[in-house]
Amino acid sequence: MAPPDPSATKLIEPMQPPSVVTAAPISEVVASAPPADDAEPDEATAPKVALHRTEFGVDLGSANSLAGLRALWRGLLKSRSNAPLAALRPIIVIKEGTNGLGMQLRLVAGPLNDAGAAARICAVLSENNRSCETAIFDGQRLSVNGDDPAPVSTTKPAPRRRGSGKHAAAVVEEPPKKPEPAATSTISSWFGKRGQ
Repeated sequence: MAPPDPSATKLIEPMQPPSVVTAAPISEVVASAPPADDAEPDEATAPKVALHRTEFGVDLGSANSLAGLRALWRGLLKSRSNAPLAALRPIIVIKEGTNGLGMQLRLVAGPLNDAGAAARICAVLSENNRSCETAIFDGQRLSVNGDDPAPVSTTKPAPRRRGSGKHAAAVVEEPPKKPEPAATSTISSWFGKRGQ
């Protein structure tokens, strides 16, 4: 057996927390950090902080289906009073309903660089009695052409029967026919086929 480790018997003292904690934006922390090997950091080696710019839009209403949202968008573009919308792109935004009945499909148009531009478009639409509110432009693209058209049936629908509709339709299958013997006499065919 090996002798015990001599460093295992020493007690480890807990570290004391710092007495002063300061908060600073990340760019100041990076700028105030001492450079490695006493070299000056240049623009090429300095860390870059990526900023994501928020895009805004205008919420134009809701519908029960994608076809309803497309119809709403086309209807808005037909009116000359809604001319500011022509330069915008429609998207689908799913929001939780305020009445607790599930999700809503909302039509949002954008993108706009600031909330003020969205508020100005809503002011124009409100003058024409259209509901509008500013929103974040974040959702799925709404195809105006309708990539998913309704299926067209070329068959004639079956006639409807009158009745309560409570009974299920029964399928009647005929039993398979027995093969007939190749040679039967005329007399046996008159009296029935007793031999079988």
